[in-house]
Amino acid sequence: MLQSLPVPALPGWLPFRELVVVVAVVGSFVAVRRLSGDRLADPLRRRLVLGVPWGTLLTITGVLALYLFLQGAWWHARPLVTPFRTWSYFYPLGILTGPFTHSGQGHVVGNVIGTLVYGTVVEYIWGHYPSERGTQTFTSLRTNPYARVLAIPAASVVVGVFTGLFSLGPVIGFSGVVFAMAGFALLIRPYLFLGALVTNRVVDLVLTALRFPEPTVRGQSRFVTPWWSDVAIQGHAIGVVAGILLAAMLLWARGRRPDPRRVFAATVVYAAFQGLWAVYVPLGNARFTLFRWLGTALVFLLAAVVAAATADTDEHFILRPRFEAGWIGWAGVVLLIVMATLSLGAVPGNLTSIDADDVPEDGIEIRDYVVAYEEDVLNQYAANIPTPIETEQTRVNESGIVVASDAREIWIAQVPKGQLATSGRASVTVGGVGWRETVFANRTTWNVAGNRSVYVVQLWRRGEAPRTSYRSPPSTADATIGGRNVTLRPDGSGFELAVSQGNETLATGPVPANTSTREIGGLTFEHNRSRLYAEFDDTRVRVATVRVPPGQRT
Repeated sequence: MLQSLPVPALPGWLPFRELVVVVAVVGSFVAVRRLSGDRLADPLRRRLVLGVPWGTLLTITGVLALYLFLQGAWWHARPLVTPFRTWSYFYPLGILTGPFTHSGQGHVVGNVIGTLVYGTVVEYIWGHYPSERGTQTFTSLRTNPYARVLAIPAASVVVGVFTGLFSLGPVIGFSGVVFAMAGFALLIRPYLFLGALVTNRVVDLVLTALRFPEPTVRGQSRFVTPWWSDVAIQGHAIGVVAGILLAAMLLWARGRRPDPRRVFAATVVYAAFQGLWAVYVPLGNARFTLFRWLGTALVFLLAAVVAAATADTDEHFILRPRFEAGWIGWAGVVLLIVMATLSLGAVPGNLTSIDADDVPEDGIEIRDYVVAYEEDVLNQYAANIPTPIETEQTRVNESGIVVASDAREIWIAQVPKGQLATSGRASVTVGGVGWRETVFANRTTWNVAGNRSVYVVQLWRRGEAPRTSYRSPPSTADATIGGRNVTLRPDGSGFELAVSQGNETLATGPVPANTSTREIGGLTFEHNRSRLYAEFDDTRVRVATVRVPPGQRT
């Protein structure tokens, strides 16, 4: 009888799965090099110092430094986000930091990958060595390879500040600069750009496999908003157009012209892949309207204008109209108008100013912040956008955990009502440069049979006792037991039962503790784990079910 040989157990410290990915990736590149007989880095060495995109790497280092140290991700599981968004021109810190900070690990990793891929293409196009015939290196600042390395991080800072000034806030993330890099690359080297677009997905796959090599996932109930509602489409569009305009200037200076068909194809593919068609309007209370038809049409129109604007850059500057060329000669001006419309349209929103009267009165105060739970209240950030006429888009209501600060021009429903209802527990971190503090929230909910739920929301700071921030209206169970009705309503930090007959309330009393009973108004109530039963004679009816956050007892 054959016996299987014992397989030696791998030591726990050995990252076996990650090593498999690394060996497979590196080994495949080595194999391709042997098959081709060429060194894969040779084209890079002809354009870059030692074949390395130093400017791109410096840019990534700066972005990661802000994320790890300014936002505190080096010391904390989650970065500090709220004070670093582009809230208003009256809050310069947010305007300057918003384009370079991020909302979480997945956010920063995605933008770092995009910067690495598209930034390398841009740096390759730019080159560390002057490309003009007869020009020697180190003869001037413009021909100095080390100075040319700094062009990428310098341009990234300029474009980042530009997107911060003219993105419709509150925005956070380096994606505006990443989109500018992509726009620059797709105009000058469309096919190389399409290769970079595919490479971006491949690099993302490899890094995801290294970060989460073998996750176990199970079905769960979650509060999810549409993916496009969390994307700053207007900021991305500004980045793309800015990159296209910068590329057009470089093409004109070098007297070169890309194939318009390739430019058109690259623009359409990138816009479709990156969701530039997702034109939407927020309606409040986590509701959004997506104008997919309009966004799709705009994508193709933009691609046609970009292709037309680059049709003769070897003879005429892209932004100088030529009447004899018809609509093609005006394409560059159209691009300028698009940029001006996208940019200036954000100015009113960035002039928002939050007054002390706009801040919730009953909340937890942390320095200049107030954190409170509110339902169906006016979104003060949208309401304070200066507009000549009042529109539905500026009169939206919100429900959830509100974070407000009149000193920083902040007002946001940080955790929507639906999200807190689904998870039962949430936390909100506020702070500033060098400090942060977290507010915790619990929502305890009784789902009343045949009627709406009743719930209590509590907020507290670390080291303090929870305080009740919100109590919902009472709710009456649909069933009638012994001619009586049962109403469940919040009371203090807990809940009480009211038994009524006709229009008369017979008695009230607190919900019995878990695994106990209580008689109220001639009915016997039994609290059995998550369920609440009412008994009368031989009738036993479930009147409510409790839902509490994990670890909390009713």
